[in-house]
Amino acid sequence: MLLAVAAKTAENPSWWDEWGKFLPGWLAFLWVVGTAVRKVWLRQQKLALGAADDELRDALIAARSSFEDIIAKGRRAPWFEADERRETARRIRDLAERRKDEALRAELSKVAAAWDEAFAHAPGAARPRIRVMGQPSSPQERAESARVQAQFGKEAEAARPGLEHVKSALARLNELERKTHGRS
Repeated sequence: MLLAVAAKTAENPSWWDEWGKFLPGWLAFLWVVGTAVRKVWLRQQKLALGAADDELRDALIAARSSFEDIIAKGRRAPWFEADERRETARRIRDLAERRKDEALRAELSKVAAAWDEAFAHAPGAARPRIRVMGQPSSPQERAESARVQAQFGKEAEAARPGLEHVKSALARLNELERKTHGRS
């Protein structure tokens, strides 16, 4: 009986008996499909991250330190017009347009808007004053000083959300980099 089953199996083998022949082919097929899926996914992540991610990181770090300066001590309009800070909002907006990730783009646009708002509240350049020792300040000088301090307060209020948006944008940028490059 056993010989009859062995003879019948030899004449008409089932696929169970032949699976070893096809396993390498199926494994190669799964590897190719998996590689193609990973390549498409990685391309989508790179598009979301955008080009020049280091340039964006540098712009965000510069904006963060500027917002911290504004919050710590108010800044006047000439400080915003210095060469290293003049194009901050425009640079961030330009870098945001190169990104595909909507969450990152939204945070970057909020950072640029906060920068513009802080600049709008900045008082003008200080006028030179000549004072004589012991002479009390005039009511106009005290009113001007109070107005400038109020503008510094508004400027700091506009900078605080900007600082939070910078932190959120950096966190999102880090997350996208970890997905794409594996950076920690």
